[in-house]
Amino acid sequence: MRETAHIKKYGNKKLYHIEGASYISMLELSDLVAAGQHVVVTADETTKDLTVETLARAFYERIKVRDPKAPRQPTPTDIEAMIARVSVPAPAAE
Repeated sequence: MRETAHIKKYGNKKLYHIEGASYISMLELSDLVAAGQHVVVTADETTKDLTVETLARAFYERIKVRDPKAPRQPTPTDIEAMIARVSVPAPAAE
């Protein structure tokens, strides 16, 4: 099993891949997940888990690249469909 890739999301919306020690784009993030990598995205300042919403945006960016006529903002149904494709484990009990 692959280790988890930890991604920090900064206030300026930049994504930083901690293990890779580099900034990555939304498309690169979606490529990681598409390749089977488990990822966790957290806010830089608050450490709030932003995984689901960030992956939804990343997969939407991937759709826009394939279909330039895709709407600028995804609908809730679009987001639900994208989230359904991503397996996000439940938070660990404290």
